[in-house]
Amino acid sequence: MKTTLIATSCFVLIALGAPSLHASEVKFPGSVPVLLANQSVREDLALTKPQCSSLDRLRAKYKSDARAAAARFPATAAERKAANATLRELNARYNASALSILTPAQRERLDQIGHQKLGGLMLFVPRIQQKLQLTTAQVSALGALQREGDAFADKANRAFEDGKIGIHERLEALRKWRIKQSAKILSVLTKAQKCLLHEMQGQQLKPA
Repeated sequence: MKTTLIATSCFVLIALGAPSLHASEVKFPGSVPVLLANQSVREDLALTKPQCSSLDRLRAKYKSDARAAAARFPATAAERKAANATLRELNARYNASALSILTPAQRERLDQIGHQKLGGLMLFVPRIQQKLQLTTAQVSALGALQREGDAFADKANRAFEDGKIGIHERLEALRKWRIKQSAKILSVLTKAQKCLLHEMQGQQLKPA
C-alpha cells in the first residue's frame, strides 16, 4: 500500500500538477526529476553525461525521501493534509534542484515541452503568466482553478485510501480531471493569448 501510494503520489504531481503552493512558488507544474528521466526529453534537451548522472542521483534521492514521507502517511484528515503539504514541498524543493542542473537554453526548451505535455497546467507558473501578460482577474481565476484541482485530487486520494476505488480508477479519474481542468484553464485566455501560447510550444517532442 505504501509503495503504491508513493508511486501514485508522483503520478498525481505530474498529471494533475497540483503543488498546492502559493502561485509565486510554483517553478514547474509536476515532478521535474521524473520528467527529466524520460529518454525522449533527455535526447531533446541534449543533456550531457554529467547532467544525466546528477539527475539520476537527484531522482533516486527524491524517490527515497518521498517514499519515507509516504511511509508515515497518517489516518486523520488533519494529518493527511499535513502529509500532503510535506510531499508537495518535497516536490518543489527537488524541482528547484533539478532545474538548476540545466542550462538557460535547456530550461527554456523544457518549458516548451511542458506546454506540449501539461497543456493549460503550465499557466500556474508565474513566469508563464507574465509572458502571456495575464490580467489580475485572469490570475485570480487560475488560482481558483488550482484550488479546485487540489480539492479533486484530495477527494480521489481519500476514496483510494478508504478502499472505495482501486488504483487504476484513481489514476483514470485524475487523468480525466487533468484534461477537463486544462480546458477550463485555457478558457481563461483571450484569443491572442491562446495563439501566443501555441507558439510557446516550440518544436514537437519526438519519441526516443
